[in-house]
Amino acid sequence: MKLSVVGSFVMDLITRVDAFPSEGQTLISDDFKCLPGGKGANQAIAAARLGTSVAMFGRLGSDSYGDTFETVFKEAKVDISHVKRDPERPTAMGLIQINRSAENKIIVVPGANFGYTLEDLDNDFVAIADSDLVITQMELKQEVTFELIRKCHNANIPIVLNPAPADFIPDEVLSKVTYLTPNETELEILSGVKVTDKASVEQAITYLLSLGVGTVIATLGKQGAVIGNKEGFEYVTGFTVNAVDTVAAGDSFNGALVSKLIEKHPLKEAVKFANAVGALTVTKHGAIPSLPFRSEVEHFISSNQ
Repeated sequence: MKLSVVGSFVMDLITRVDAFPSEGQTLISDDFKCLPGGKGANQAIAAARLGTSVAMFGRLGSDSYGDTFETVFKEAKVDISHVKRDPERPTAMGLIQINRSAENKIIVVPGANFGYTLEDLDNDFVAIADSDLVITQMELKQEVTFELIRKCHNANIPIVLNPAPADFIPDEVLSKVTYLTPNETELEILSGVKVTDKASVEQAITYLLSLGVGTVIATLGKQGAVIGNKEGFEYVTGFTVNAVDTVAAGDSFNGALVSKLIEKHPLKEAVKFANAVGALTVTKHGAIPSLPFRSEVEHFISSNQ
């Protein structure tokens, strides 16, 4: 069983501060790290560490950051044979601030991610289609992401769209998404419904389902997640942990979710497993370095029954 991840590589430049700076304010931080990340890369590594066979599609710069990614992916046994090195654009960078409450603010410089074109997608699609499931995000050019969704739909390949960072998505594209995995902010942006409580969450999901989305799996932070589809709504509670860094929480959730979907587990069971992986991830610093292995997750779940 094979997963194709079409998405981004982002080198995370991380600074920790007590509080975010206000406009015009300069702060001093003595905690800086440079770690590989990016939504696509994080989700690919997350799934691979859980035992899934993963192929990654995207673009890296011809620089030292790109070299680092190649090393990390080879160590994780992720197939990157289709990932090209861009001679002109640098590997993408994410400028991340994390405060003492483990909240984050992120600015992404897309670099080589935006060098992945429709032509690249056409060339790669035979290999992408040789999989049981495809997952993508919103850190490549929108035209590429939207065309990927259309191609998967036409080829009857299930596709998961993690709509992050959130932006406008045409109804015609949403209607071709098998699984949509927004967080609360993304759910608001895509539906136009202010999410404040259970009723508004369900209203927002109902709207997206009316557009043709197959299943919506919305993450609700500490509360866990909710599954919405033609059968109704099902809430899956989260796990309580001491969070130190939430940067890769959503990505680890998505990587875990697709790993279980590929294994044909029931959806509620897959979401519970993904909640556990997301919870474990926020107990460690960094994106890829925080992603747990299957044995850690199974031990965590058994200890929190």
